[in-house]
Amino acid sequence: MATASASLRTIDLGEYKLSYATFGSGPSMILLHGSDKREDWSVWKPLLRLGDTFSLIIPDLVGFGRSSRPAETPDYVAQANVLHELVDKLSVPKVILVGRSWGGQVALEFAANWPDRVASMVLISSTYDKPQLRRLKKVRRPALIVWAEDDLVAQVKAGYLLRDAIGLARIQVLDPVARDPRNDFTIAHKLERYRTEAIETSMRDFLADPDRKVAQAPELEPELRGLATKEEKES
Repeated sequence: MATASASLRTIDLGEYKLSYATFGSGPSMILLHGSDKREDWSVWKPLLRLGDTFSLIIPDLVGFGRSSRPAETPDYVAQANVLHELVDKLSVPKVILVGRSWGGQVALEFAANWPDRVASMVLISSTYDKPQLRRLKKVRRPALIVWAEDDLVAQVKAGYLLRDAIGLARIQVLDPVARDPRNDFTIAHKLERYRTEAIETSMRDFLADPDRKVAQAPELEPELRGLATKEEKES
């Protein structure tokens, strides 16, 4: 079974010990989990199949899993700094950043600070801080943004804001996930587990040629497209 083949390692990074899993071979991909205290690297087990194409590096963020557990969990800025130290220690020149929820916010911070170390990004139901939005234009790295239509934790409009802030980004909105009222509504925010096949397919398609996937400007809504055409003719 693929999940049994992941190797667990620990590395000293400044004041912290960081635990992380590795699997596969190919271009380096870092996958970042969310802020739920029950989460660790293992939430990404359903996507370990990506190891047939990529070298997966999946950390327990500081304060989670087997990594250091300080009295206060470091914020996304500090987590991005630790991630940068990890990339340096592992001598990885460029990474594909994949983040879900708060992990996406950590990925955004890393990309804003060290864009030259980022090949591309995949943001799944990503949270963000408003000041981050102003800094994302300078990243200039292709990004895929994936959301569920019925995500009530981070609503889909946030995905469109991220798309517009990054510029070189495309958004894919999946059909509702939590249709069954017996299901916890938060499953629509955990797409790596509850829409695994759709996420894997989208990632493989995007990462096969990220630059081509974001070459076109974001599609305008029909009424805005009509207005834009009218303004162009008038000018």
